[in-house]
Amino acid sequence: MLPGILHPLLKRVGAGWGTFRIIPVESGRGCPYGCEFCTVTGFFGDSIRFRTNESVVNELLLLKARAREESGQIAVFFIDDNFAINVKRTKSLLRDIIAANAQVHWVAQISANLLRDEELVDLIAASGGKWIFIGMESIDPTNLADVKKGFNKPGEYAVVLGRLAQRNVYAITSFIFGMDNDEPGVAERTLKEIRSWPPGLPIFGLITPLPATPLYKRLEAAGRLTRPKHWQEFIPFAMAHVPLKMSIEEAHNEVRIGWANSYSPQAIEKAVESLNNKPLGYRINILIARLCFRGIYFPQMGRFAWVKTILENRRTILKLIRQGFGGRLHAAVPSVATQITEQRR
Repeated sequence: MLPGILHPLLKRVGAGWGTFRIIPVESGRGCPYGCEFCTVTGFFGDSIRFRTNESVVNELLLLKARAREESGQIAVFFIDDNFAINVKRTKSLLRDIIAANAQVHWVAQISANLLRDEELVDLIAASGGKWIFIGMESIDPTNLADVKKGFNKPGEYAVVLGRLAQRNVYAITSFIFGMDNDEPGVAERTLKEIRSWPPGLPIFGLITPLPATPLYKRLEAAGRLTRPKHWQEFIPFAMAHVPLKMSIEEAHNEVRIGWANSYSPQAIEKAVESLNNKPLGYRINILIARLCFRGIYFPQMGRFAWVKTILENRRTILKLIRQGFGGRLHAAVPSVATQITEQRR
């Protein structure tokens, strides 16, 4: 992510930054929920198969050893369809990770309803969990019931995110627009809720009828598909069917509003400042994550695009630089004072 000329400087910042790798690890496969729009059950079935705890722990230990050899850093993305689908098993795995000193920073996909469990969230934090991807989909219970995801309870979203944030774990919150009960203004209604939550990484997409899903079959039977083979000519952020309560163009606009308002320089600055009570590293983390996730909808494909993005966010970046130098100076002053005192003695 940084120009090659800066790599030697990065290594001098401190031990362990020679490389940085994000490693996908799968500990289990399958999902019993059967959400209407989801391909997982069709691909992998509704029964869950898990690797042994020992095999996962050993893989993490190997990855940590490799990172040490490279003087590098790693993060793991558990790509399980739902990492905590069997809470008892997940707790057991996390305990074994902790006992073996196999903790690494990790990200995983977990349903909001499973994060009601305080002990599970404690273990997530203790084992190195840093970000949880949560498919919230909608703040409208009617929409959730329509797509067979009624186990999501929008009234619980804030509580779940607060529970994670109390342990310095933050969420990638995913929303789908264009669902059958969505009307123009759904983006702003969703953003209003998001603004009341701890800072995270909101992402927005359009409900998509993927082949062989119940959603595809329902829309096909109703004659609502506009591009029946849309996956053969992929167009990002473009609908393939007619929504019920808005036009296709209006649905596209709602997604644009969601991204533009969540990843504007002002929104990024507010997210960073909301963590002013945390160590500097947390603020740097949310800044870098927001800038990278911004590129999902507003691609930053070249140097000029990155320079423009950095200039747009220069106010926040400069604040963090000043805070970083200020913290180092604050730490140095007591040290000097202590030395003078000792010399006088």
